[in-house]
Amino acid sequence: MTMRVAKTVCDPGRLPGSKNRLQHCLLFCLALVISGLVPATSHAHPISVSQENVYVKRDKVLISMQIYVEDLYFFQKLEPDEQNIVSQAKIKKAIEQHKQFLLDRLQVRDINGERLQGKVVSVDDSSVKPEGVAMSDLMQFTLVFELEFPLKTPPEFLTFSQELVDSSAGFPALVQFNLKQEGSETPYAVSMKPREPQTIRFNWDHPPLAPDASEADWQKWLKDRREETLGITSYGTIYSFLYIEDFEVRHEILIPLATLESFFTLDKKDPDFLSVAEQEASRDKIAEYFAKSNPVEIDGITVKPVVSRLDFYGLDFKDFAKPAEKKRVSVANARVGIILTYSTKGTPDTVKVTWDMFNRSVWSVESVCFAFDESFRPVFSKLERNSEFQWNNPGRKVSLDVNPVAVTLQPRPLWTIPVVSGLGFLLCVMMCLSQVRRKNSRKRTLTVAGVVFLVSLLCLPLAQVSFASPLQPVPEISGEKAEVVFKTLHKNIYRSFDYHTDSDVFDALAKSAEGSFLETLYRQINQSLKMQEQGGAISRVTDVNWESIELQPRPGPEVEGSLDERSFAVKATWTVAGTVEHWGHIHTRTNKYQGIFFLEPKDGVWKLTGMELLDEERLPFKTRLREVKVEAPVEETPVETSEPAPSKKTADKSSP
Repeated sequence: MTMRVAKTVCDPGRLPGSKNRLQHCLLFCLALVISGLVPATSHAHPISVSQENVYVKRDKVLISMQIYVEDLYFFQKLEPDEQNIVSQAKIKKAIEQHKQFLLDRLQVRDINGERLQGKVVSVDDSSVKPEGVAMSDLMQFTLVFELEFPLKTPPEFLTFSQELVDSSAGFPALVQFNLKQEGSETPYAVSMKPREPQTIRFNWDHPPLAPDASEADWQKWLKDRREETLGITSYGTIYSFLYIEDFEVRHEILIPLATLESFFTLDKKDPDFLSVAEQEASRDKIAEYFAKSNPVEIDGITVKPVVSRLDFYGLDFKDFAKPAEKKRVSVANARVGIILTYSTKGTPDTVKVTWDMFNRSVWSVESVCFAFDESFRPVFSKLERNSEFQWNNPGRKVSLDVNPVAVTLQPRPLWTIPVVSGLGFLLCVMMCLSQVRRKNSRKRTLTVAGVVFLVSLLCLPLAQVSFASPLQPVPEISGEKAEVVFKTLHKNIYRSFDYHTDSDVFDALAKSAEGSFLETLYRQINQSLKMQEQGGAISRVTDVNWESIELQPRPGPEVEGSLDERSFAVKATWTVAGTVEHWGHIHTRTNKYQGIFFLEPKDGVWKLTGMELLDEERLPFKTRLREVKVEAPVEETPVETSEPAPSKKTADKSSP
């Protein structure tokens, strides 16, 4: 028995993936050593290894379970006679009992986690002879149980698991799981341990290619598969994405619910499902656990994270940047997505991430780090004692220059007239002229005129009226200069939203906009940057393009604040591209606008003081995978030991 198990588990052809082979070999060799220390009595429990071959058709799932008669001895408690022989009758009775045992312990679940109801259609026990089987020969005889699980529709997802032994059992039970999809000869093979579900996705229009298909065809199939699933191709794997940006560091973790419960147990009435109310009740517990796990140091200081997102996802959910629909989820195939945000004051100099979430199910985790234009693939491994990743700034510093635009267009000279004094002087002159021919009242009139003149002198600083000199032409900005000024201010407006706090955004906007229009502009642009497809997430502006900019006639008096004759207006048509990036893929929304902007000189610089939006159009929404510029191929990201990935060519092709 021991030699059979050692050979089966450590056979490279049976257990693909070099790292996984090593880890499983170590685990089972350790188990063999432990079992070797136990005396070989009739009550000893060695390792149980079975073969489960699965064939998935559009209308049913066929399972061929090959076991040894020895398994009946352990699971159905066969008793030998005085000659140490197990009779054929006892074996047949145990077979009948084992039918229901397999239906109970070999679980097949649909996309919602509901168990499929199956039946045993046949048992091949031809190897068992009428004289029975000696206890020493139990390994020499095999039984094949044929199980059938009907399907109503061709499945997109199926989740397989085995619980051949209870959690309290003193010996492990390993199932060599092999699956083929109808229409494909390429198998999916994995060593399945108890309570570690395997979820498989099926594409009935494009099933896995034949093993002898060309490398180019396989690469295209893998590329299409990654795009269909937005890069999340495994359903039992922990995904880790690190984003290093100018004002924050984000750690986004997607973890199977079954794996999460290997670290701590969530309260639930039904052991197979987590209700919406139970999800809400568990949020604080999960958030608290992750806030303390996987510490992040920024510039040498451990920073506490803010849990900005925590969602429960079913199998039918692909775009994890969206908020998840609130519904009951299956413990066997649901996943939890959590986003931890670490704020920074600017571009960090160093970022160090430590992964300390290891246990019997999680031995290593491959992550992807996006630091501006660079990409990295840190591997956190318990076996290799490698649990840290550090990023060092190559010299990048945050540059959000939002500089004001100086006004170089000179105004006409101002003429100033003192209205009260002018009228007084005019009155004095008229009074003096009226007394030329009069002699009797001349003295009194001149006295009054003198008083009026004195008062007029005192009123010189009061009631003055200023206006541009009519002797010079009105200054007009050229179309070329107007375009340069507008483009600079317009781009400054969008660049201001690269800041993360409202106060910083307002301070930056104030360099390019003025007055009540400042707050209006903030609300309008902030709303336009929200991606409704991503649950209202604020996108990051990546590109502003102007299709046309036309200088408009001078604003009239109806435009509030247009007092400076150098003010001008432009009619512009432009597009704004914004992105939201999470979980290794990028969503891009491009909006097209047309509007009239009013610009005025304010304190020696140009400011936007008003806008009239004429048209708005949302262009098609696009999603693409973030390119990882490293040597490792994308389809291998990420893999951890709880779900071995097939090796070489057949390995990458093995998951339907």
